[in-house]
Amino acid sequence: MMIIAHKSNLYNNKTFIESVNTLKGLTGVMLDIVMTKDKKVLVFSRVTTNKITINTIQNNDLSELIYYDILTLEDALNMLKSFKGKIIINLLPLNEALLIEDYQKIVDNNLSYTEEVKKVTDKFPNLNIYVCSSSYNLLYQIIKIFTNRKKGVVLNEDSGSYIDVDFYIFIPSMLNEKIMAEQLDIGKEVMIIMEDADDISIVLSFLENNRSNKENYQYITNHAKIFYYTVNNI
Repeated sequence: MMIIAHKSNLYNNKTFIESVNTLKGLTGVMLDIVMTKDKKVLVFSRVTTNKITINTIQNNDLSELIYYDILTLEDALNMLKSFKGKIIINLLPLNEALLIEDYQKIVDNNLSYTEEVKKVTDKFPNLNIYVCSSSYNLLYQIIKIFTNRKKGVVLNEDSGSYIDVDFYIFIPSMLNEKIMAEQLDIGKEVMIIMEDADDISIVLSFLENNRSNKENYQYITNHAKIFYYTVNNI
């Protein structure tokens, strides 16, 4: 069973990273990140964070964010330097709605964001780092810049047309056995992300009806232990 840990709102970022190093059986960890105005890349959970908060982080320097649960990506990767599994870095989208009248500014900001993330990850050549985003604008930059890492997309209802990447992260409302099996058949990695109990319930129901690839999917969840034991009994 391939289980990837995602941050729960029960832990702060540092405690979560520490727990990843002690949990047995994990095949990976997923870190959501965002960049500050002064170009510091932070690990920041989207589970407990709305777009307003992310916008606040993106428009302030690191020194101004004294009330937030903050851990830099570099510090997180240093804490994971002995971790043997995959480390999925998910670039949370910039607030493009504020920039919609200046598309070139969106492109420039996404390029800067991606380059800053690469500067950090390049310090850890021995870690098995994957890079993804739900934003296609960001993904185009990721594909161009991260030539030495596996690249993927976090799918959602607003996702555009098919894009050829190394791995696909499905949300529960978009599970489709035929499409997922097709991706597995051509050598892509297929992951399913769950953020709450309702998501887990949907995924378990899906797996009960589609058991053939159960062991080939990778499961991203903030309830790793509970999900692991439940799926093993399907």
